[in-house]
Amino acid sequence: MWETQYSREPINYRLFFLNFFKRLWALLLSIVIGAVLVGGIYCFVYFVMGDGYQYRATTMYYVTYAEDAEGKEFDYYNYYTWQELIKTDEMVAAIQNELADGITADEIRKTMTATVDSDYRYLYTRSVDGDQARAIAKEEAVKNVIMSLPDSKREIEGIQIIDKPDFDKLEDISLIFVQRAFIFGGVIGLIAACIVSVFYACTDTSVYLPSTLEKRYKIPALGAPSMKEFEDNCKAFLSGKKKVGFINVDESPAALKEVFSGKEEEVSLDIRSMKKLANEVGAADLFNIIPGDFEKVEIPNPTLGETDGSGDGIYASIRECDGLVIVVKAGAHNGKRIERLLEQLSRLEIKPTGFILTCEDEKLIRAYYK
Repeated sequence: MWETQYSREPINYRLFFLNFFKRLWALLLSIVIGAVLVGGIYCFVYFVMGDGYQYRATTMYYVTYAEDAEGKEFDYYNYYTWQELIKTDEMVAAIQNELADGITADEIRKTMTATVDSDYRYLYTRSVDGDQARAIAKEEAVKNVIMSLPDSKREIEGIQIIDKPDFDKLEDISLIFVQRAFIFGGVIGLIAACIVSVFYACTDTSVYLPSTLEKRYKIPALGAPSMKEFEDNCKAFLSGKKKVGFINVDESPAALKEVFSGKEEEVSLDIRSMKKLANEVGAADLFNIIPGDFEKVEIPNPTLGETDGSGDGIYASIRECDGLVIVVKAGAHNGKRIERLLEQLSRLEIKPTGFILTCEDEKLIRAYYK
C-alpha cells in the first residue's frame, strides 16, 4: 500500500545539484583516481613493458604540382594519397636503400608517415624512434626519397624544404601520450562519478526536506527543528491534544536515551541552542522544544527488531495517544523503514498526525529555499 517507486520519482534538480556540489570532493576524487589509474597503467605498459620514450622528427615541404592538359593543377594528392604512397613497396625499398642499419620494411611502415593538412601543397613527413639520432637518420632518408619524387611522378613539378628536424627540438611524443592518458582517465572518472550520482539520486530513499515526506506519503510534515515554521506547525497540528506519541523510524528509545545521556545540563539552554542540540542527537530532545502542554510519550518503533516481539504494549500505548508523530532522520536511507512502519500502522487503522524531520542539514535547507 505504501510502496514507493523511488526510481520513478521526478528528480528534484535543485536538490540534486545542491547535494551534488555538497559531495564535490567525491567528484574531484573520482577524477584523480581515474587519471592515476589509467595514466599509471599506460605508463607501466608504455615505459616498463614497451619501448619507453619515443622521439618524432618532422620535415615540412612545399609541393608544386604540375598542370594537366587543361591547365589545371593535379590536386588529387590528399591526406589519404600520401599516407598510402609512403607505404608502397617502391617507397619503402627506396627508404631502406638510404638507411645503412638494415631497417625492416615493417618498421618503416609503422614508424614513418606522410600527411597533408587543409592546404595540400604543404607536406609533412614524420619519423619516430626511441633514439633521437635514429629518428633523425630515418627522417633524413625519407627526405631524400621525397625530394626525388619530381623525377618519377609527373604530377609533381617540384618540392622545397620549408622546415627540417633539429636534434635539440625533437618532439617527445611519449610524454604527449602520457598526458593524454591522464586526461582521458580523468574524463572517465568524471563520467563515472556523474553516472553514479544520477543512479544514486534515482534510487536514494533518503529524505532531505520535510516537503518530500508530504509528497511521498500524503501525510503533513511539521518541518524540522531548525526551520522557523516548525513551532507554528507544531502548535497548529498538535493543539488540543492531551497525549502525543512520538515514534522514531530509525532508533529505539533506549538508543535515544543513550545518545542523550550526559547532556542534562544543556536542556536549560535557550531555544536556538535546543534546536541545534536536537539537530545533533535526534528525536530525544524534541520534547524540549515542541510547544504545548500535552503529554509527550516516546514509543518504540514496532517494526524494529529491538522490540520485544509481542507489540501488544506498543500498540496499546499508541491507541492511548490522540496524536501520533513519526520522527524521521534526514539523509539516512530510511525510505523502506518508513514504508514498513506506515504499512503496519495502516493495517491497524492508525493514522499518523504528521512527520518531523530531524538531523537535517540546515545549510542545505537554507540554500534550497533561497
